[in-house]
Amino acid sequence: MTMKKTLKTVLLLMLVCIGFATNAHAQRNGGRLSLGVGLLYENGMDVTLAYEHEMNYRHAWEFFANGYLKWTECKSCGHICPESFWRNYRTYGFGVAYKPCVVRGRNHYGNLRIGASAGSDTNKFLAGIHVGYEHNYELRSGWTLYWQVKSDMMIKGADLLRTGIVLGVKLPIK
Repeated sequence: MTMKKTLKTVLLLMLVCIGFATNAHAQRNGGRLSLGVGLLYENGMDVTLAYEHEMNYRHAWEFFANGYLKWTECKSCGHICPESFWRNYRTYGFGVAYKPCVVRGRNHYGNLRIGASAGSDTNKFLAGIHVGYEHNYELRSGWTLYWQVKSDMMIKGADLLRTGIVLGVKLPIK
């Protein structure tokens, strides 16, 4: 074997080993895109789009965008009409949450969710502190279904405390 062929073989083996190491690392520290929709007390609806970066032992960091809508009964007709539903109090926010794993099973796991956000109610600045519990169920395809109990404390918001349930799905990103 010549020196050139040996060098090429060694370089090819190094590239293959780096490729396998990179793939193994990506599998352990995966990312997920999630979408959750929920109902909050009193007369609130919540939509959250998030990117979740999973670390060792199912601990995760979540970076999210959140929209909140609070509806009321219409003063003229006494019912919930499109105007009183869509045009009442609305907020949006962007934030981050740390999610340590507290329960692990074969195809499910549970995380605490502790985070903070900043945003607006279209008139003034809002800040939020978020605490809750999230339970995840993994499916064969890599998708994850989850439910979440959330409690939000909104600083300078029209409603100081929000609490409710969110249902959602997470899609793996590779």
